[in-house]
Amino acid sequence: MEGRRGAWRKKLRLYKILFLLLLPSAALAPLAGSAQLHWLKARSLNEQLPFSITVYLTEDSVHGRPFRACYVSVDPYDLKIDFAARVGEATPSAFFGRETGLPPYIVVNGETRRDLQLVIDGRRLVSYNQMALRVPGDSLYHYVTPSAVGVNGARHVDVGWVFTDSTKDYPLCMLKGPSDPRYSKGVHSNPSILDIRSENANSEIGAKCMQWPMEAAVGGGPTLVKRGQVFISSREEIRFFGREDSVEARTAMGYTRDNKMIILVVEGGHPGESLGASLPEVAAMMKDLGCWEALNLGGGGATCLLVNGQPLLKPATANGEQEAVGSVFMIKSHL
Repeated sequence: MEGRRGAWRKKLRLYKILFLLLLPSAALAPLAGSAQLHWLKARSLNEQLPFSITVYLTEDSVHGRPFRACYVSVDPYDLKIDFAARVGEATPSAFFGRETGLPPYIVVNGETRRDLQLVIDGRRLVSYNQMALRVPGDSLYHYVTPSAVGVNGARHVDVGWVFTDSTKDYPLCMLKGPSDPRYSKGVHSNPSILDIRSENANSEIGAKCMQWPMEAAVGGGPTLVKRGQVFISSREEIRFFGREDSVEARTAMGYTRDNKMIILVVEGGHPGESLGASLPEVAAMMKDLGCWEALNLGGGGATCLLVNGQPLLKPATANGEQEAVGSVFMIKSHL
């Protein structure tokens, strides 16, 4: 009898694992909305910023944990501000110090490594996504379409699943959703757009895409909010899949239906002060802030937000110093 019970337990665990792998990303959404956080305008900071940029702070609790965060609301239609992205290997403060002319109002971290992500600066594609990933136990490459956020020439903000080809100088945005790496795979480490699949091995969603002409953009992922609803594409992007509930420092960006840019930074790694947040929690926060679309950016020790050069939150690093990142997104004065 005990042997049969043990066998059934093993089967049950196996079924649970298979069930999780087959779940759509939407199933990763929290079952209930998080309690609303209490945000306060940072008046002393806002007095030094254009009217189109507003900083909010909170010291609250999330699911009983102490919590500290800030977010920035930006009106991209203000012609007195511009947007830029920088790529390299430096701390956000070092990126800030490299700028010539007037210093940036806002600097926020992108991803941790420059060789894995899209970066567009001044309409130029200066860094490419890593489109092919290895998965343990599979000899084939799995093809993904990572998330990115950007601002175009009309000052519209967008979040999309973006394909880059190292032989092309422009990115492509997927119109029918992200690729599905269960079907989108092959032997090539540098896939073409026609290798991208979704839903089944015959669905060539790569043929359903368009150029993504951004003035400034940074890559990240996974997507957190789509069409105003929590949608975490961690499985599709093979980013944090199975680790969505990890509580740590976080950075997220998105936009509202009326085109307000939202930049959220959550302090983490400090017991008794602020441990951070999980991806579902951050997704719920971005939805609560009115985001129509949003994505996750580099977190942990990479999380950093500078306002007029000053960091608003403590870094989640052992030595308390900023961590080098592969890219940053900036909001600057229009020259």
